[in-house]
Amino acid sequence: MRKNMNKILSLFVLSVIILATGCQEAEELIPTAGNKLTTLSFLTSDLIDTKITVDETETDGSIVVEADINGLKTTDMTKINVSASIPNNARVEPAFEGPVDLSEPYQFEVVGADGARQAYTIEAQLSVQYQHRTLWKRTATELNFTDHNNGAVGFSGDYVVVHDRGGFFYVNISDGEKAGDISMEGIDWGDLQRTVPLHMATDDAGNIASCNFGVAEGDVIHMYWWEGVSANPELLFEYVLDIPGVQIGRKIYVRGDMTDHAFLYLALSNKNMFLQWEIKNGQVVSEEPRRVDYSLDYTMGVQAKIVPIEVGANSNYFVARYENGVAKVAITYMDGTTNQPIYQSEHHIQDVYHQWLGGGHAFDYAQMDGAFYMFFIEQNAFNWMREIFDVRKVMLRPNEISSVMDLIKFRAWNDWLNFPMDPNYASNGNVTGDVKVKVSPDGQSAVVAFLCTNGGVELWEIY
Repeated sequence: MRKNMNKILSLFVLSVIILATGCQEAEELIPTAGNKLTTLSFLTSDLIDTKITVDETETDGSIVVEADINGLKTTDMTKINVSASIPNNARVEPAFEGPVDLSEPYQFEVVGADGARQAYTIEAQLSVQYQHRTLWKRTATELNFTDHNNGAVGFSGDYVVVHDRGGFFYVNISDGEKAGDISMEGIDWGDLQRTVPLHMATDDAGNIASCNFGVAEGDVIHMYWWEGVSANPELLFEYVLDIPGVQIGRKIYVRGDMTDHAFLYLALSNKNMFLQWEIKNGQVVSEEPRRVDYSLDYTMGVQAKIVPIEVGANSNYFVARYENGVAKVAITYMDGTTNQPIYQSEHHIQDVYHQWLGGGHAFDYAQMDGAFYMFFIEQNAFNWMREIFDVRKVMLRPNEISSVMDLIKFRAWNDWLNFPMDPNYASNGNVTGDVKVKVSPDGQSAVVAFLCTNGGVELWEIY
């Protein structure tokens, strides 16, 4: 009997436990509030992915998301898979249930658990990932350089044009072999003040420009131009230097086609000013240059350089960065209307173990199929190295850049050890050199020539 009572008692206790636990209400699930998007991920049909952080930039109630989507030049922007990071229990309307057409602004909403809505607009651009390879490299000895005399490089047709103070020559783009000399017929450099051409430039169509240089007020600059490598030179303009305390003619840049429409720039050494001539049909619109003062927190050095991004009197432009007269590895992007900086990177690199040579006044800019690149020579008196900066953020969203290190696309650390001066020549005490880019007619590739005085020339293909 006692045994049965124990069983009954046990069953009663178990029943009480079951009743106590079985009747307890489930814990209430509280939805996470919010309708804000934090990240977006994109996957192209080429299986190339991109993830971006969404910034709170609101326009007319809609948050505009500017997205650079990595891809190939053949990527179909109408078929991009999109996924979003949003709060728990929020939803996207319309839902990202298949490929999305991002070839034009795409609008959607994030709806929070409480029904509150936030509108978003994706403004996407294809960011093509270009590669590079060396086509050829020729030392100063192989190119028969003259000690300290070769300071500029350019492109004309199928040739790379190489500057020498005693006369210019050109080599094949294909192999770097010398193909001919540029005519100096009608020019007696010895009759001109400051009797040699310190620099040379080619325009976007392969025409060539060069002049003697001036270092004192009253010096007369004679600017000549050649319509290709086989042409004889013609006088483009004369200019009497009327600005005290500057030098002129050390750097020349031409944007456009001098046989059609172009702008020629002469940067002034040791002063934040450049001179600009407009050229139409092979003639300057006016012999008197436009004078442009630009505002920086430093003063340009001897090798001051202006690189405009497009044909136009008020084109935005890049300038070199200097500290105590010494060029640095840095990027300064200027507004062509206000002549104030849009973006200035730091002028030195902190907390990086690898060697930095300095330099940086030898550079060029190019845009290719949605890519924006700066090509630099970093150099000192004894070594040189080539590098690429991806300046897409500089052009589109400069406020998002925390350091110039964010912009490096290619810089082989300590690669300077592989590129000393040619041992048959002296050190490059003036730290001179040049970079020139030639973009293909379809805008989808380029070649880049790097020249280092007393070092040689290297040619890259960008593809």
